[in-house]
Amino acid sequence: MFELTILPIDAIFDFSTKMLAFLAGLAALIFVHELGHFLAARKVGVVVEKFALGFGPKLVGFKRGNTEYLIAAIPLGGYVKMKGEEVGEEGTDEKGSFSAAPVEHRLAIAFAGPLFNILFAISIYYFVYLMGVPALAPIVGTVNDDSPALTAGLQNGDRILAIGDKEILYWEQLQKIVHESPGQSLNIKFERDGNIENAPISPVAEEITDLFGDKELVGLIGITPLVNKITLVKDNTPAARAGIKEGDILLKVDETEIFGWANLKTAAIDKPGQELSFHILRNGAKKILKITPEAKTTKDLQGNKINIGMLGLGMSGEMTQEQYGFLGAFKRALEETGKLIFLITVSIKKMIWGSIPADSIGGPILIFQIYGEQVEQGFNELIRLTALLSINLGLLNLLPIPVLDGGHIFFFLIEILKGKPISESNRERAQQVGLFMLIGLMVFAFYNDIIRVIS
Repeated sequence: MFELTILPIDAIFDFSTKMLAFLAGLAALIFVHELGHFLAARKVGVVVEKFALGFGPKLVGFKRGNTEYLIAAIPLGGYVKMKGEEVGEEGTDEKGSFSAAPVEHRLAIAFAGPLFNILFAISIYYFVYLMGVPALAPIVGTVNDDSPALTAGLQNGDRILAIGDKEILYWEQLQKIVHESPGQSLNIKFERDGNIENAPISPVAEEITDLFGDKELVGLIGITPLVNKITLVKDNTPAARAGIKEGDILLKVDETEIFGWANLKTAAIDKPGQELSFHILRNGAKKILKITPEAKTTKDLQGNKINIGMLGLGMSGEMTQEQYGFLGAFKRALEETGKLIFLITVSIKKMIWGSIPADSIGGPILIFQIYGEQVEQGFNELIRLTALLSINLGLLNLLPIPVLDGGHIFFFLIEILKGKPISESNRERAQQVGLFMLIGLMVFAFYNDIIRVIS
């Protein structure tokens, strides 16, 4: 006998919402990328025979002019099919053929896809910063011993208002100025208990470890932001089972006061399997909850295995709105896009050279999981993730691998230098190698995704 298990309606709705967000985000990225190729081809007079979202059997479609527009069954990609594009295809010398177009036009068509992904990210960030995005307020959490901040008299709870004549509205602004000013005397204006005070502080030059494990010399004054408000509690985790709720203020773990993640790491994350007393403030009342961090083995940025205590909660500090006018939002969108282009480029470089473990590569399952998490955080976080993935898609497509846009661009640049195109046989062999590499990378990404799910 077979027993039919009925899934709870809320679980089905939750999964459906996450899947819809994932497919919508993926479709948007693919559409924008292929739209770049499509518009560039139309602009230079190359005939586009098909404009498809997805691969495999056609689900729906229609034809207008010379172009068939369609949606296919497998929503993990898309393509623009141009006349005379394939190696050995008939009609490659005819008017409107991709192969017969000047090399500069073919180069522009290949580059337009990644370019549109970058422009799409800029437009998303422009919208985000025009409407306003939550940002961490510049409130001091911890003040390190023997630090310039302690010498200047800064205390927990101080709100930084300005540095010199620069108004400080967000923690990121404060951090950027301090990092760029080692050895310089800065006049810090701050608020404490309703009073406005000033203090001169000189950041000391110290080496820190960046996101990729590299050493970087920056200015530091020895403070961290106040972060102790619970903003996320994951289901079926030690925090959820103990009764922690979103909105709780985490005051102490045992005898360690919590002002930020550094305190929580020392007090709990570094103590897997130990029962700890979490002192929280909820609706003005103090409570003590017992939590035992769940032992988990993970890897650091260098790929070394480490044991941590998993709690299943997220924290933040006081949030404010980072919002700009029409010109300010555009400038901020360019800054954010430029920063992410740099970070993703460095990540790709380090992954190629082996500095970042290969098992950090993710595929569709990981992207689905991340989209699901961002759905829970709200629309703002969801579209910002879409912007990040759009930049990532654009840059990955610029890699000089045959079958990717970057491979085509590489061939066209060689053609410009040599004055003649690469032979069809060489292009065909290169594309076969590129396809093999791409399939291998996809299989590896799927494998990593499955291992993450299992573990």
